[in-house]
Amino acid sequence: MKSKITYSSADDAVETMIDARQASYALHLPYYWFADPQMRKAKKIPHYQLSRLVRFRMSELLEWQRRNDLRQSQQVEFRGDDA
Repeated sequence: MKSKITYSSADDAVETMIDARQASYALHLPYYWFADPQMRKAKKIPHYQLSRLVRFRMSELLEWQRRNDLRQSQQVEFRGDDA
C-alpha cells in the first residue's frame, strides 16, 4: 500500500509530493539526479527531506526545469565518426 504525502499551502491547495523515480519519469531526466544528494545539491533541485525520505513537489520541479531549460536530449552528447 502506497501512502501519499501532501502539503497544504496558504491558499489551502493540496499538492501530492512525489519521489525520485516519479520525478525522473515525469521530467525525462536521469534518476540519479533526484536520488543522489550531491547531484541534488549541484543541480539545485528543490526537494524536501522528510527524515530519510526525499520528496519533490511537481510544481517546483517544473519551475526549476523551466528556469534551467533542461531536457534529457540536451544532456546527451553524440559524437559520430566522420571517417
